[in-house]
Amino acid sequence: MTLLRAVLLAVFTYLGYLSGLIMSHYGLIGGTINLVYLTLAGLLIGLLLAPRLEYLYRTAISRVEAWWERLPPELPLAVTVATTLALLLAVLLTTLLSSVPGFAWYHSLLIALVSIVALSAVAVRNLHLFKREGQSQPRGRLGGKALDSSVLIDGRIAEMAELGWLEGPLWVPRFILRELQLLADQEDPVRRGKGRRGLEVLERLGKLVELEVIDDEIEDQDLTDDKLLDLCRDRDMALITNDAAMVQLARIYGVKALSIQALSIALRTQYRPGDRVELEIIKPGREAGQGVGYLEDGTMVVVDGASRLMGKKVAVVITQTIQTQVGRLVFARLQTDEGQEESRED
Repeated sequence: MTLLRAVLLAVFTYLGYLSGLIMSHYGLIGGTINLVYLTLAGLLIGLLLAPRLEYLYRTAISRVEAWWERLPPELPLAVTVATTLALLLAVLLTTLLSSVPGFAWYHSLLIALVSIVALSAVAVRNLHLFKREGQSQPRGRLGGKALDSSVLIDGRIAEMAELGWLEGPLWVPRFILRELQLLADQEDPVRRGKGRRGLEVLERLGKLVELEVIDDEIEDQDLTDDKLLDLCRDRDMALITNDAAMVQLARIYGVKALSIQALSIALRTQYRPGDRVELEIIKPGREAGQGVGYLEDGTMVVVDGASRLMGKKVAVVITQTIQTQVGRLVFARLQTDEGQEESRED
């Protein structure tokens, strides 16, 4: 039994005993045994209500603590300074007015209350005076990783979590959730499908890793991307995204960004000149005689002299690889060409 519950139980027991004394005093009950019964009734009521009252008390305290942590650090400082000055002003005015006929203690109390309210209002409207230059105003550090809508719509993050490559805590801002909900309600089937896929991935992630929706709002930002980056910077969170533009913005904001797309590119097989692979020629290339095919990981391969072999699977030799902004580009030639060249040399 906790101390709070024990105190509540003692209070209800005493109230039962006190009610018995009052009723006995007015002749409503008689005999010591009735006093004992009322005392026991107070004890039983305490056993019933004390746990519930304790729960309500702890819930209220938790909400007050959460509200206090969300306050900007300079706000309590400003109100404290204003209240101290107001009390000092009340002491001064009380001393000066104490000799005035009719001046009473409640006049002094009124002066103190008016001074506290007035100076606190002035302090709150000038919070910038209490900020330290260059100091950010985080509302409690969270850490972990924040998810944007692009990475949820993409869906590969759930596969990473399922394989154990992603650990929590993961955070999804409420405005990102609203963005997915708006997409899921669109009449356009493509946009509606993206929104529903994002919500399904979010539900799946919640079963695999520690995931929570946070209600923080960035009031001075209108754009969702700016809100998300401000939130990540203020709450010391990394950003997981699938948007190359967001990665660049994150660098400007000083936010650590993890790109699923960049990770998938980095994990692709590294091909070097001289490696031999097989692929199907899908379409002609830009230059005359070139054919284009794709490896299993989606890497595009430009094959010299393969335009006549469209629709066929051929063996090629890698000649060059180039890394571009959108991915890796591979150049190759037909392996048969190499064999012909070797036979000519012989």
